[in-house]
Amino acid sequence: MADSPPRSGTSDSASGDDLDAAQVIEDGCGPEPAPAPFGGARPWWSVDIGDGTGPHAMVNGTGPQAMPPLREVSGPSAMPRNGTGPHAMPVSANGSGALPVVGTGPHGVIRGGTGPLPQVTGASPGAGGRMPKLLLAAGAVVAAGLLLVAGMLVLRTGGVVKDAETAASPGPSKKVVNAGPTAGGLHKDPLTSPQASVAYPFVAGAVEAGGVPVAKNGLAVYTEEPVRKVNVLFVGGTGRIGDPADFLQTTQPNTFIAGQDADPGRKGGKAVCGTFAVLAETHTYCAWATKDSFGVIASNRPTVNPQFPLMADLMHRIRKDVEKSK
Repeated sequence: MADSPPRSGTSDSASGDDLDAAQVIEDGCGPEPAPAPFGGARPWWSVDIGDGTGPHAMVNGTGPQAMPPLREVSGPSAMPRNGTGPHAMPVSANGSGALPVVGTGPHGVIRGGTGPLPQVTGASPGAGGRMPKLLLAAGAVVAAGLLLVAGMLVLRTGGVVKDAETAASPGPSKKVVNAGPTAGGLHKDPLTSPQASVAYPFVAGAVEAGGVPVAKNGLAVYTEEPVRKVNVLFVGGTGRIGDPADFLQTTQPNTFIAGQDADPGRKGGKAVCGTFAVLAETHTYCAWATKDSFGVIASNRPTVNPQFPLMADLMHRIRKDVEKSK
């Protein structure tokens, strides 16, 4: 069979690859093998473990692992097999994130781990929030109780003080003040009424300020005229006076000038004598008081040189006749 002409673009001589093994052996020498591109080392992308010293594939290792195909989820997209990006994490069927949803509340604690401590059994989460409210309520109750006790003490103290004052003050007076026709060797002035006397406006206002009413028959004008020029106004009464000294201080004549303590006489109590002004003239007066009676003797005549002892003696004599025990 005649040889067909060679095709264009092909070499006339056979390449070393076209020689079969028998021919190579027969010839005793063959073409030298082409040098390996990486020498004796395996390329870095090779998955063959071989006998080399390069990186080996890890069995159940912690490096990146190829993940099986995932279902349609809304978390990070699944990576193709043998990918080099971040691997998808397994999620629940209806999860919305990369991690599976495991109940609510704090996660379990691994023994020996450093995560959050487990909750103490029996302690409700809201107990800590209710404690301050309970404490505030208890404090309000205690404060209200203290205020109530304080109010009761104040009321009780006020009642005790009032009772003490009532006990100190006498009841109905055991005395009677009655200005008779004569007193202290003097007789009533038939021509001058007490309200028309010179001293009355200055003495009556002061006695009214004392708060103890004048006795029904506690007003009189006593005189010794025409034997002597003695003419005095007498004002007296009974009632709860309290402190005699304070009462005498309160019942000083409206135009009081000066005064001093005096002897109250045998019937006791407190007494004072002093002077008061009537226009440009000076008049003298003396007064006594006990816890339940009082009396004032004021001169209707002016004096140039007041004599308190003489006025006090006249007070003693008049008091002896107008103040009586019941």
